Amino acid sequence: MHILAAACALAACCAAGAPVEWVFPRTGNCHEGIPFADGTTGVLAWGGGDTLNLTVGRADLWDRRGGYPWTDEQSYTNIVAAVRSGDAARLYGLFAKTVPPGEPRNPTLLPLGRVVVKIPGAELLRGELDPFTGMASIDFALGGATNRLEAAMCRWGGGLFAVRFPEGVDFRAEVVPSMESPEVRQALEPVGFGDAEKWRDGETGALGPGGESCGFAWRIPGDRPVSVRWWRNGREMLVRSERLFAKSPYLMWGGPPPTFEIVENESRAYWDAFWREGARVEVPDPVIQRIFDYGMYRFGAMTDPRGVPAGLQGPWLEDDKMIPWSGDYHFNINVQECYSPAYRGGHFAHLKPLFEMILSWRGALRENARRFAGIENGYVLPHSVDDRGTCIGGFWTGTIDHGSTAWVADMMWRYVEYSGDTAFLRDAAYDFMKGAMNVYIAMAEEYEGRLSIPLGPSPEWGADDVREAVGRDPSFQLALAHRLARDLLSAAALLGETPDPAWLDVERRLPPFARGDGGIMLFEGRPFAASHRHHSHLAGLYPFDTVDTVAEAAAVAAARERWIACGTSAWSGWCVPWASVLCTHFGDAARSARMLRDWDEYFCGDGRASHHDAIKPGFTQMTWRPWIMQMDGQCAAATAVMEMMVHEVDGRVEYFRGCPPEWKRVSFSNIALRGGRRVSGSRIDGKAETAVTE
Repeated sequence: MHILAAACALAACCAAGAPVEWVFPRTGNCHEGIPFADGTTGVLAWGGGDTLNLTVGRADLWDRRGGYPWTDEQSYTNIVAAVRSGDAARLYGLFAKTVPPGEPRNPTLLPLGRVVVKIPGAELLRGELDPFTGMASIDFALGGATNRLEAAMCRWGGGLFAVRFPEGVDFRAEVVPSMESPEVRQALEPVGFGDAEKWRDGETGALGPGGESCGFAWRIPGDRPVSVRWWRNGREMLVRSERLFAKSPYLMWGGPPPTFEIVENESRAYWDAFWREGARVEVPDPVIQRIFDYGMYRFGAMTDPRGVPAGLQGPWLEDDKMIPWSGDYHFNINVQECYSPAYRGGHFAHLKPLFEMILSWRGALRENARRFAGIENGYVLPHSVDDRGTCIGGFWTGTIDHGSTAWVADMMWRYVEYSGDTAFLRDAAYDFMKGAMNVYIAMAEEYEGRLSIPLGPSPEWGADDVREAVGRDPSFQLALAHRLARDLLSAAALLGETPDPAWLDVERRLPPFARGDGGIMLFEGRPFAASHRHHSHLAGLYPFDTVDTVAEAAAVAAARERWIACGTSAWSGWCVPWASVLCTHFGDAARSARMLRDWDEYFCGDGRASHHDAIKPGFTQMTWRPWIMQMDGQCAAATAVMEMMVHEVDGRVEYFRGCPPEWKRVSFSNIALRGGRRVSGSRIDGKAETAVTE
């Protein structure tokens, strides 16, 4: 069969999945609602009885005050000396901060508010969302009959959410700013926030027969104000948020106001283009099918290339409490998981806003490197920052985790490999990659006849004990240094540049991982000995594929057995899809699929949100904060499904490696490979067939 014909035939196997369903009431928290977003503004539709809540959040609504600037005292030399001497007071003093009265400690994304819609006499029953059109519906009982409202969101006119009610159904709505929540008020009043100003118009006739509008406007200290308003025309309702102080009944369109039909058409067009551009899968397991379809929908909604780079929660932010972990950009895995579907999924443009934001920080990151490593040509990115690159929190091991910088550099190189955008490599990525490597080179020392990283963290291990939190040659940092060296050598060859001999030295003389009786260790002399949410000591297997699994088969097998024996008792939601991909890497397809089903059961449930903590006991002891939603797990789970189909081991692509043998019919289409290629494939009754298109 001709290769293009084969690809078309295999692509036809991937039919659209079923709509995602919700059973109402959904009143536990807003994240149990049906999600909509345009890359900047997010809406969550939730509630019960006669009340439909529309929680509105914005991914650009920051209080940017506070944070931790890098100081000259926070040098690598000082940190190493304090750790080696066991001087905890000295170490913590390096990262201490005094907060002036009336100012916040850290930048944070802000909760915005909600629109509360009342349908007198109604009882909300069920809702569903079509990931392939962005269209949603909610059924409700009223007057002995079942009625249905429709909802959609589009990017037209700067972002617009629309609802269409059935003919003859009455409704009314009010706005509730976040400052009306006691928890939000308690947090924000002491740092200079006042009440939002509310307004209503519906009696002047200016909006036409049946027209009604209300909203609120809120001033943000030191930044642009924000407003939320809704507008009604007959049985249609529109909701919009803007970064201005708007107290007006009019929605400013520069022409006739939009209709639900306009929003619906725009939504269908966006999602049709998204799914035509990217990967599709078809599996016989309905849970895993939903994990992929819904995960890709949420990824596409929060990373629209015209929107704001996505942090931990994207634009879906609570309106009644402060945002967990400030909703920040966590670069020690969380951002990487949020954006992971862009690669195999083939949505490369969705990465560009993230890269543009990070590259805009280069001046600050260069200064961080000067103070940390004593060099003028490096970049250092702390693991937790706001949208201006300001360090958030005093978590010292995260602040000095140079793996965050190197991982971003690898993201940029992979984007180039997948997209073929050599102009981006030449103009920006190559410089960033070299700057990240220069810091590793500055950190390294001669040790027992080889190169060594004298001290570094394995992400989020033991920050309360200076001797447990860091160590020599962390396997995580070694994997990243090797990945970055290989990336740089490939990039130099592509650009026709002469490689730095230091990159070759890293490849030849830096160990691939910390070696010991447990195979792959956390640090030199420190085995992986307890359940932990970060599988970072195994990062040389996935995501970086730097460990030679043939030459190091014994070490890999020992590490796998120790990792399994330690269990899941301290796992968070976002680490379970990572574990699924590791199982695919190990060739354990049954466990790979089971991990994803467990993630769905214990961290999502029928509310469909991707939680940080488990929503029920039985899988992990991390069940203290089941209301915290993070998008890393949702996106990583969609990526894990694609990795079941197409996965790399030792640089070699393998197909269906993570698909259980009992799956009698499984297929995928348009999954991206390096070099600008796409692949489609099917496995029917054990017979696999694939076709690659250039």
